[in-house]
Amino acid sequence: FRTQKKTIPDIYICNLAIADLVHIIGMPFLIHQWARGGEWVFGSPLCTIITSLDTCNQFTCSAIMTAMSLDRYLALVQPFRLTHLRTRSKTIRVNLCLWVASLILMFPVWVYSKVIKFKDGLESCAFDLTSPGDVLWYTLYLTMTTFFFPLPLILICYILILCYTWEMYQQNKKAGSYTTRIPRQRVMRLTKMVLALVSVFVVSAAPFHVIQLMNLQVSQPTLTFYVSYYVSICFSYAGSSVNPFLYILLSGNFQKRLQRCTNTEVRMAERDVNIIENTLKSSF
Repeated sequence: FRTQKKTIPDIYICNLAIADLVHIIGMPFLIHQWARGGEWVFGSPLCTIITSLDTCNQFTCSAIMTAMSLDRYLALVQPFRLTHLRTRSKTIRVNLCLWVASLILMFPVWVYSKVIKFKDGLESCAFDLTSPGDVLWYTLYLTMTTFFFPLPLILICYILILCYTWEMYQQNKKAGSYTTRIPRQRVMRLTKMVLALVSVFVVSAAPFHVIQLMNLQVSQPTLTFYVSYYVSICFSYAGSSVNPFLYILLSGNFQKRLQRCTNTEVRMAERDVNIIENTLKSSF
């Protein structure tokens, strides 16, 4: 059971890394469009594919973050409950279901993303939302499903975790038997790692979704609004670019392997020095 339990966070992190990789794949195409003043030259099918990959990351990351937060709550606050569900095979199934659900939720993206030809002759890859009502429902749909709905669930899980941790600390402190156990240390380390990931998720995603909602009320966007909009997009892509490195750096397995490799290199260097010294001694 312990071996299966140790791999559960790694499964979630691996799927998050895959989702971020999918997000990054579409970046060169979108950057190319922005660099050409909004002109899209890769055709309509690739426009739909790249836009869908870009949106798929938002749905998948939000869903996996929510599931991972719930898993951390169960691991720390209810470690002996639902243990039959917290297995490696069932965690893989959960992540597969989250991917399938994300593909279903992004169906409107497949329908509305296409190459649009404007009056000035510019062909751009965008969403074909012709009426204000279409813009309203799509903006609310995207922001609610990818940010404002999962965010409270994630925060509730971590508030409950913090309350439980503080309560246990106070009880052990009063009893004079506060000790730190290795399993508890590992759970706390994993929880800190997920908290860091959630913080990056909020900081990178919140500006974009807030500006999207503000755009519904802005009839004539100003230069400041345009700058803020593009900065929020940069934050969003920066979060996806940083996340894979954050997963690796915060992983205990990576730190252990790095230390093991460092120790191995030190031993090999010492052995080489000894060989050289022995060779020099024998030559004399």
